Amino acid sequence: MRVLYCIPRYDSAAMGNRIHTEVIAEWHRHGVQAEVLALAAGIPGLRTTVEEGITVHRLPVSAGAVLKAANRMVAALLPYPYLAGAALHYRRLIARRRYDLAHIETAFPLGLVAALAPRASSPPLAITLPGADIMAEPEFDYGYGRFRAVRALLPWVFRRAAVLRADSPQIRELAIRLGANPRKVAAIPYNITADSFPPPGDLAELRRRSRSAIVARHGLDPDRPIVLSLNRLHPFKGIAYLVDALPHAQRLGVRPQALIVGPSRVTPRFGDYGAYLRERAARLGVSADVHLVGAVPHAETIAYLAAAEVAVVPSVAESFSRVVVEAAAVGTPAVVTRTTGVSDYVAASDAGYVVDPRSGASIAEALHALLTNSERWAVCSSRAVAMAPAFSSARIAGDLLRLYSAVPGCAVPAPALA
Repeated sequence: MRVLYCIPRYDSAAMGNRIHTEVIAEWHRHGVQAEVLALAAGIPGLRTTVEEGITVHRLPVSAGAVLKAANRMVAALLPYPYLAGAALHYRRLIARRRYDLAHIETAFPLGLVAALAPRASSPPLAITLPGADIMAEPEFDYGYGRFRAVRALLPWVFRRAAVLRADSPQIRELAIRLGANPRKVAAIPYNITADSFPPPGDLAELRRRSRSAIVARHGLDPDRPIVLSLNRLHPFKGIAYLVDALPHAQRLGVRPQALIVGPSRVTPRFGDYGAYLRERAARLGVSADVHLVGAVPHAETIAYLAAAEVAVVPSVAESFSRVVVEAAAVGTPAVVTRTTGVSDYVAASDAGYVVDPRSGASIAEALHALLTNSERWAVCSSRAVAMAPAFSSARIAGDLLRLYSAVPGCAVPAPALA
């Protein structure tokens, strides 16, 4: 079986892409050939390299004045800067090389690009829905689904797919509401990387060492609990509601320190979101309790996750959230909004608390429940650890191949389905 793994950008060293690299490596181990297709602006022609044993094709989506002009014309109608170039070069690649299946990350833009290719030369399409491609949160500057032209095209893209993979039950239901055939859509979450799991040994000792190091690094109070937000700072992540939760928590008798880790984003409605959070904390009188530390290297995130008593994911709307699973792997329970896709898994495993979105008070109540009851915290922690292995790269790679084995013409090797 030969798979073309299509993703807008690919860098095997980047954390966001590492999950894909590990899935492809698992497929290779079971005899499934997989090559990566990615888009690249600023290169003059198709560039093919081999990275960690994986063949990577980068398409020159803005090469030449004519293609740049075509991209601008299409972008006036659809909100992506390289659609014309991507469609042209995708068509050329699949005309020259045969694949049994195209694994497509995103219904938009790449699902649309693949759907536009002639059926005669197109492999069956297995489209992954990671959320941002179909969600619509205009109030928070998020989701391609907030654009009318994209919403109008999604049902057609769904029909062109042989199968659709949603990364959570919530995204599966959204896809169905937007026109997907329920029989085509399966909920298979994203994996977490191998280095997100702790090394063998005493997990409690890892947590103690991590907490000591993070407290010292950021000048935190060693006697107060740490609640962690580890995400890019974008309005749809709802981090403002974690800030809002702090005065409520104090009135309930707990005084957590909020450690907010991640790079800040600038959006039209909110401007620099990190600055917005600082202003919000100042208005609420909790500036001393809010620590914005910016981005950290991925290798250090496990220490932050292990140092915290609770990981908080207060997203207004999010398809999944790997951070919750990464926190679970090191025994940190989560407080997560029910509008975040991973909340279904947290609730099923009793690995934390699921709360209302856009509500600092709800977050504060969950923090109070975890931080004032050590027995309850220990139960959630142990169940979080037990939940995490279901999201390993090996497990998710196998789940995807079992889904793809039902696609006509896809001869998945038997060992991969074991």
